[in-house]
Amino acid sequence: MEGRYIAGVPDMSQPPPNPLGFASVDNWSGPLSAASAIAFLGTTVGGWPRGVSGNLHPDALSAYLGYFMATNGIGSPDRANAALRLPGTILEDLVAGIREFARWDPVHRFQTPPPVMLNKAGFDAEVLLVRGPDLDPGRYQAALNRGSPPLMVLRYWNPRDTGRAIWLTASGYRVDVRFYTWGPEIRSSKESLLVGAGVPPEVWDPDRGVGHVVVGEGFLMGDPDGPGPLPNTLWLLVRDTWAATAEHVAIPWGEVVGLVVLGPAR
Repeated sequence: MEGRYIAGVPDMSQPPPNPLGFASVDNWSGPLSAASAIAFLGTTVGGWPRGVSGNLHPDALSAYLGYFMATNGIGSPDRANAALRLPGTILEDLVAGIREFARWDPVHRFQTPPPVMLNKAGFDAEVLLVRGPDLDPGRYQAALNRGSPPLMVLRYWNPRDTGRAIWLTASGYRVDVRFYTWGPEIRSSKESLLVGAGVPPEVWDPDRGVGHVVVGEGFLMGDPDGPGPLPNTLWLLVRDTWAATAEHVAIPWGEVVGLVVLGPAR
């Protein structure tokens, strides 16, 4: 199998820390995945300025992103979900929240900001939303080829563990990649094929733009098991926010309703 892998994208699981004291940090895949991508870009040449994350660990950083995205309807009054109060993060709020968080600094305060982050720098981030007829695997692959881990918003998340895994060696790293396929469409993690404490509370409403969010770290093209049942296709390599899934998940392209690409510093 051939493809692309970028090493060093953080892996984090729900529930995250709650330093801002939200009533709930359920449905936190959007803020956590965004924090993972931002933390990665803060460590790469040509990425984002290091001070944008305020030097916080990515899981704590996700609280501030959740505020600016109005995840679960709590946070910035400028987000659509501040009025709708839906569980999770609306796609448009995900994009606007990343842009506003990136710009947030002592000069650019916005409305009712969370507590000041020491050493927080701000800049005008390029955050591109791809959906509809423009949404295709080539846009995902192009982002990774530029070294930027894209966020993918999925209609739902119900991965079926195939039991197949391979060791992938790339960029000087050797990682254990586990293959999943898509289970039936569901609207809540309570219906998931995966069970146990590693399945966090999460609900999705794709008709209103609320899905499960993962961050891409690569892709593979080909057949992982030869004559076996797995397809010869494009496999997305992603970091998920469920402890019940492997650290490095491979799953076919599908159920993707939006792609969020974080551009380099300008």
